[in-house]
Amino acid sequence: MEEDAALVTREQYVEMLIDASFRDASEMEAGFMSWCERHVPTWRKQGYDETWIRQRIEMAQTTRGLHRTLKQQGLTMLEMREELRKTYADAPELYDLARERERHHPGLLRYRGNTGDLRQRYTLRVLIYETDKLAYEQFCRWSGLPVPGPESVFCEQPDAIRVVRDLSTVEELELMLAMSRYALHLFDAPQNLTKDRIASLMEAHGKRLRASFIATHGYPPEDSTTPYVPVTIEGPQDHDAYYAKEYP
Repeated sequence: MEEDAALVTREQYVEMLIDASFRDASEMEAGFMSWCERHVPTWRKQGYDETWIRQRIEMAQTTRGLHRTLKQQGLTMLEMREELRKTYADAPELYDLARERERHHPGLLRYRGNTGDLRQRYTLRVLIYETDKLAYEQFCRWSGLPVPGPESVFCEQPDAIRVVRDLSTVEELELMLAMSRYALHLFDAPQNLTKDRIASLMEAHGKRLRASFIATHGYPPEDSTTPYVPVTIEGPQDHDAYYAKEYP
């Protein structure tokens, strides 16, 4: 029972398949046979049987056309995922087959973070953004710098941090929000803390949060799965368009 508790649930597995469907739809634009030749040998090495592989291919073929149709209809990323859930609800045996495979090749269905809850990821992205903004304003007051006015636009810096957050799981974002709130607390504290003292307190708090993360989830934050669908403070983004913009 304890081993089963570490596995993803049926609902989480569906979200994993939905993420994979976005990758499949993008990769299949280069050709269906080349997609099969790239993935089928890997699945066999991972221990999947031919029944699972056949159903996985059939589902990819179905969702490829569905992705095109949904995009043409102008659906949002959240609406697209809802439609895909309906499609995958018709193939519950994929999860059962994956569970059976897990008995002989453990590891694939272990928790590595929630990537599929786009609403929660978006909520956390906005909360982190707003908390960082408040912390920066408090930092300006603390250091004697001009406080940005209400009309100013706050930008997260550096850009590398923003991209990491766009591609973080729910669990990672919760960790980042806790750090941001702690920074706000320190700059808002009534006692006069020095720069070195704040740095020391931030480092110690970060270590405590990391230890708590590992104790709760069973793996370090850096081992979290990178979500396929980026979520910015503007909301979920198309994978290919996002990467074309970030890495032209």
